[in-house]
Amino acid sequence: MAFNAARLSLLAAVALSVVSSVSATESMKIPSNKNETMRIQAQQENPKVNQVSKRTMLGRQDAGKVNLAYYVNWAIYDGLGNFMPTDIVTDDLTHILYSFADIDPATGHLFLSDEWADEQITFDGDDTSEAGNNLYGCLKQMYKFKLAKRSLKVLLSVGGYTWSQDGHFGFVTNDAARAQFVKDAVQLIEDYGFDGIDLDFEFPASAEEGTGYGKLFAELRTAFDDLQKQKGDAQPYQLSVAVSSGESNYQFLDVKTMDAALNYWNLMAYDYSGAWLDFVANQANVYPDGINNVSTQQALDWYAGAGATTDKVVLGIPVYGRGFEDTDGLGSTYNGVGTGTTQEGVWSYENLPFDGAEVFENTTSISSYSYDKTKRQFISYDTPAIAGAKGQYTVDKGLAGTMFWELSTDKTGQDSLVTAAAAKLGSLDTTENHINFPNSKWDNIKNNLGQATARRSHMRRTRSNSL
Repeated sequence: MAFNAARLSLLAAVALSVVSSVSATESMKIPSNKNETMRIQAQQENPKVNQVSKRTMLGRQDAGKVNLAYYVNWAIYDGLGNFMPTDIVTDDLTHILYSFADIDPATGHLFLSDEWADEQITFDGDDTSEAGNNLYGCLKQMYKFKLAKRSLKVLLSVGGYTWSQDGHFGFVTNDAARAQFVKDAVQLIEDYGFDGIDLDFEFPASAEEGTGYGKLFAELRTAFDDLQKQKGDAQPYQLSVAVSSGESNYQFLDVKTMDAALNYWNLMAYDYSGAWLDFVANQANVYPDGINNVSTQQALDWYAGAGATTDKVVLGIPVYGRGFEDTDGLGSTYNGVGTGTTQEGVWSYENLPFDGAEVFENTTSISSYSYDKTKRQFISYDTPAIAGAKGQYTVDKGLAGTMFWELSTDKTGQDSLVTAAAAKLGSLDTTENHINFPNSKWDNIKNNLGQATARRSHMRRTRSNSL
C-alpha cells in the first residue's frame, strides 16, 4: 500500500479535477428497474392501477439540532428495499424528506411521481371503505407520524439525480415556469400535509441556471410566508436544498439569495470517490486525508465564504458504501467496483461489513472503511463510531445537524447511523409540525385522520375550564 510523494501528488491533482466534475451523487438516483418493478407489483395488488415583504425568521425556533433523513418512495418494492414507512423508527428523527417528486421541464409543473406508492398502497389499519375522498399510501403514513410525534416534520423532496438530468430543472430560467412550480408546491403542501419542500437539483450548469435557481427559492419563500400568514400558522413552512461538496457542482449557486430563503443547506458530504477515479479513496472523509484532496471541511469553508449561514448547514452522512475490487487499498489502483446492492459499486450499509473483512476507522480524517485481504475488496463506508464523530463535528462547528441518505439501508438499534449521530447531537429540534390543512383535497387530511373532532372537543373543554 506504500506509494511515493510524486504518486501522492498526482493522485491529489487527478482527484480534485475528476471528483469535482463527476461526483454527481449518483447514489441519490432512482434504480433503473424501478418503473417496471413498481408497475408489476402495483397491478398485482390492485388491477385498476396504471390503467392509463418582511421575512419570516428562518433560524431554528429551538436550540436543538436537526436529524434529517431521506425516505424514497420506491423502497416499498421488492428488490428495491422492501422497506415500508411502517418500518421507520422516528425516535431520533426531526425531519423526513419524502423523495422524489418530479417536474415537467417545459412548464415547471410539479407532481408526485408514483400514484400507487404515494397515495394508494394500504397498510395495517387502513380502511378503504371509509366515507369520503381519502388519502392512503406512504403519504398517509407520513401524516400519521406527524400526528403521533408533533416535532417530526415531513418535507417533499423534488428532483434527485435522475430527475435532474435531461434539462428537468431548465424551467428555473423561465419566469412563468417558476411561477407554476411555486403554485404547485403550495398546493402539494396543502393537499398532502407537508411541512415544506426540499429541492435537489444536481446541478446548475450555468450562471443563468444558478440565478434562476436562486430566484426560485426566493419566490418559494415569499409564497410560503404568505401561506403561513393566510392560515394563521404559528410556524413557517420550511425550505431546504441538497447541495454538492464538489466544486464544479456548486460553482454556479447564488448562495446569498438562496441563504436568505432557506431553513437548511443539506450538504451531500459523500461520493468523494467511485468508479470515476483510477485509484481507491475515501468517499466521505471530513478532513483532507492526503489521498484525493477533497473533504467535507473544504466544502463547508467554501459555502460559508460564499454566504451560507453556518447554523443552517446540515452535514450529510451516507448510509451506503462505495466498493473497489482487486486492490491493495487506499491510494492503490483497482479493477472494477463490484456489483453493489442495487447499483454497481454501491453497497447498502445494512449489509456491511462483509464476513472476512477488517474494519478501519480514522479519527483524524473522520472516515472508515473495510478491507478483505483475501478478496482484495475495499469498501468505504461510515461506521456508527464515525457517524457519531460526525455528529460531534456538527456540534463543534455550530452546524444545524445531520442528514442521511437514505433510511431503507440503515441498521437498527445501536448499529443505526441515525441513532449514532443523534447520540452526539444532544437535544434535538422540537419545533412543531403543521397539522392544519383545511384546504386539502383529501378528507382525512382535512380532519387529521379523524382526530379533528377530538381536538376541537378538548379545546372547548379547555376554554370552558378557564372561564
